[in-house]
Amino acid sequence: MHGSVLQNKKYIKFASENTVEVMALGRLEEGISKNDRKAATYKAKDGTEYLVEFPNLTVADIKNLRSSKAGSYNNTGKIPYTAIVNPHTLEELENIKGGYAGKTLMDIVTTHRKALAKEHGKSLSRKVLTKVRKQEQAIQGELQKESYAKALSATAKLEKSVAKQPAALIEMVGKIKADVVAACGKKLDSLEALIGRGAKAEASKELGPLARALKGTSLEERVNGLLAQAKAE
Repeated sequence: MHGSVLQNKKYIKFASENTVEVMALGRLEEGISKNDRKAATYKAKDGTEYLVEFPNLTVADIKNLRSSKAGSYNNTGKIPYTAIVNPHTLEELENIKGGYAGKTLMDIVTTHRKALAKEHGKSLSRKVLTKVRKQEQAIQGELQKESYAKALSATAKLEKSVAKQPAALIEMVGKIKADVVAACGKKLDSLEALIGRGAKAEASKELGPLARALKGTSLEERVNGLLAQAKAE
């Protein structure tokens, strides 16, 4: 099954957009002790040892997956066993006992995915999620450089791009925006202290761009107030 499903190129492409897979693999330690080639590891440049059969997964990762809820579905005592699980409730929707071809699993998953979409709405695309994560990293990079205007602009564009995406992604972007606004709030604290020390011109230079960037946010009134103080004689 490892070859017919997990190493099947068509299934891999299908899985990247249709499933989240959790593997509960037992007896790995036994394979390691017997020097089984399927339990072989390779060492990455950073010194971490990964499993050859499951690239980017360590022995500890496999153990953690085994002790997760994934390990509770198979009550037959036999392997392989595949459970198709409702991601909203973790209820087992269907199972496959024994080996099978990749197409079999693809057909079953497609049927249940359509039913879940009908009940819960559009599902979250892994491709879109990955794109959002990359944009989040870029935004965090702008914050580290104290490029608050750029961070706010990028956040606004990101927020607009996910407007028609599932609620979970919209909520995620909402948290990203909240973090950016919170970072801007801390910057305003430092600029307010700067005004208090009499360095109004220096504070005004930074408050101008911030005032434009924070328009329409919860900090708009505060930044405008500080800008007025900085410009006051």
